[in-house]
Amino acid sequence: MNWNEVISILPLVIEDLKKEYLLINPMIRDDIFGILEKHCVVVYYPLENESNCGFHTKRFVKNKLEDFVYINTAKPVANQVFAAAHELGHVWRVADKVIEKMSDKVSFSSEEEELLINRFAAELLMPEKEFRKTFNVRMKEFNLDGKKIKLEDLIRVVVVLMNDYMVPYESVRRRFVETNIISNEMGFYMDKHREIIGVLVDEYSKELNTVVDNFTGKKTIPGLRSLIEKIEENKLLDEYTICKIKKDFDINDIRGTDDVLNIGMGD
Repeated sequence: MNWNEVISILPLVIEDLKKEYLLINPMIRDDIFGILEKHCVVVYYPLENESNCGFHTKRFVKNKLEDFVYINTAKPVANQVFAAAHELGHVWRVADKVIEKMSDKVSFSSEEEELLINRFAAELLMPEKEFRKTFNVRMKEFNLDGKKIKLEDLIRVVVVLMNDYMVPYESVRRRFVETNIISNEMGFYMDKHREIIGVLVDEYSKELNTVVDNFTGKKTIPGLRSLIEKIEENKLLDEYTICKIKKDFDINDIRGTDDVLNIGMGD
C-alpha cells in the first residue's frame, strides 16, 4: 500500500466532509461533538474503570442498522475531543472514501484502518497549514528560534498547542512528526522520555486557564430529554423504566411556564 498516497488523499476527503457545513473553523476543537452528532447517535457517559476514551458500534433500530458512538466523559476533554474525531472517521467511512480516490484498488487491514483513522482525526483537528502557522506564532511568543531548544521550552509550546487545538499531548507530539516540525528521531526521544515529559506537561498546564484537562462527567444523549417527555406524555414506557433512565442520565424535572414572550426580533 502506498501510504504517501493515502496521506495525500486525506485532506481531499476532509474537504468533502467540510462541504456539508456552511461554517467550519480550522480549529474545530469541541465543535467536533456537534459534527459527530449530525452523523450518528452519541452517548456521553462517564466510565471510570474503562481505558477507552470512546468507541463506535452499530445497533438495529426499527430493523435499520444505526451508528452509535460512546464518549467516555470520565476522561479529560482533550481525550474526548480526539476520540470523537476518531470515531467520526469510522462513522463517515473514511477508509472507504480514501480507497475510492486511490489510483490502485487496495484494502486496509484492521490495524491499517486504525492508523488511517487516527491520521484522519489529526488532519481534521490540526490541519497542517494552520498547525504549522500556530506553532511558529507560539515559538515567537516564547522568543524561540526552533534550531536549538531546551526540552522544557519545547514542552511549554506543546502545552499551549494542546490548549489551542484542545487535543492531548500525544496527538501534538505525533503531529509534530507528521508535519516535519521535528524529526522522527526527536519524536522517538520525546516518546522515550514520556514520563518526565508528562510531569512537565502537568506543571505547565496549571499555568493556563484551560478546560483541556477537565473531566466533565457528562451523562446525556442529545435530544434525550425531549424524547423522554414525549414518551411520558404518550405513556409508551412504564414508569419504572422512565425513572431509571432519568436517574442514569441525571435528568431532572423542569417546572416551566406557559407564558409566551415577545423577544422583539425584527423581520
